[in-house]
Amino acid sequence: MSGPTMTRNPAPPITRPNWSALTLAFIAVVLDGYDTIALGLSVPALSADWGVAPSHFTPALALTSLGVAFGYIAVGRLTARFGCRNVILVAVAVFTVGSLLTAWAGSIVELTALRFITGLGLGAVMPAAVAQTTALNPARLRQSIAVFVTMGISLGALIAGVAGSQLVRNFGWPSVFIAGAIASAILFPFLWFKLPDERTVIGDVPVADAKHSASVARLFDPDVRTRTLLLWVFSFLVFSVFYIFSSWLPTLLTSYGFSTGLAPLGSAALGVGSIIGAGILIVCATKFRMTSVLAGTTAAAIVFLVISAFLGPDKALLLIVFGGVGLGLQAGMIGQAAVAVSIYPQRTAATGVGWTSSMGRLGSVVGPIVGGALIGLGTSTSTIVLLACIPVFGALLVVVALGRVRVAQRADTRVEA
Repeated sequence: MSGPTMTRNPAPPITRPNWSALTLAFIAVVLDGYDTIALGLSVPALSADWGVAPSHFTPALALTSLGVAFGYIAVGRLTARFGCRNVILVAVAVFTVGSLLTAWAGSIVELTALRFITGLGLGAVMPAAVAQTTALNPARLRQSIAVFVTMGISLGALIAGVAGSQLVRNFGWPSVFIAGAIASAILFPFLWFKLPDERTVIGDVPVADAKHSASVARLFDPDVRTRTLLLWVFSFLVFSVFYIFSSWLPTLLTSYGFSTGLAPLGSAALGVGSIIGAGILIVCATKFRMTSVLAGTTAAAIVFLVISAFLGPDKALLLIVFGGVGLGLQAGMIGQAAVAVSIYPQRTAATGVGWTSSMGRLGSVVGPIVGGALIGLGTSTSTIVLLACIPVFGALLVVVALGRVRVAQRADTRVEA
């Protein structure tokens, strides 16, 4: 075997977008987003099919998010050792097989175990895709590209919500997972042959240097320590509330008269709002500080949550308002990756995005558990929605503080210079 790879001569600055990397990485993240919420929109049908209460699926929903969190945590080291391309390939293969096997799960224990394994693959895709595409594209576009690639999660959720409603109604809940597995299997050969290896463009570095850059300790260097902690708290709070709704909204909507076939449209509404929120981020990323944009979208989420708590059984209006909730919350989930990309050096990007997202995924473990407990206790939908406003308001305070820390540190830098 050869020794450690030495650093190549510095590559010339990248001035043009790498459309191949952007397209393939984006599609991989879309399928990630589809599979991530596939179980949540299938719960009403699963509950009826297996004859158990919806709250019994809380462990499977929570373990999915826990597996994703572990994938996020591991991705920095994995990309440093094997490269982003190889990590993406393995991760897509894992969640393809996991999703296919989920369709044949026969018990909650089997379902939980399979979703945990699937989650490991799901968690590795997004940070690796963000790190690869930001490395292969012009530096001036890093935040916009991070938002664009991460937006694939929202588009995947939208596709799952729209298609899932039809699939569950016509073919039963297993078809949701089979369709996702087929789409991933079709994508895999394109990833294998067409997805570029970022190391052929930006050059390899010694393994020891790569591991040092990917260490979580780099996230606590003095100049980024406070921002890291604030970003983690923001991510935890926003993810926890979003996943209450992405996991339980189809179930909650049944209390408003939605059938089990129509309830998945709640996930579609969240997805539509998420796409709009991502579009707002992309447009605003070049004009305003990302933390300021996130403060606005988080405040919007609070407004829509309060409105939804007092609405009557108007199905169309409910879907529109929950679309607004998705806009505000998903903008925060997407924007945290863009903030992480802007805070950390390129070699630390996968670690920064992965750990920040993993803190969010810990929130996404807590969220479905809390939501399931409230549903199990018979708490009304309006009360659950109002309670969800509390952590969202906390997230608003944190992102405002994060913006002030960044401004203060930049001011200090100017004075010192």
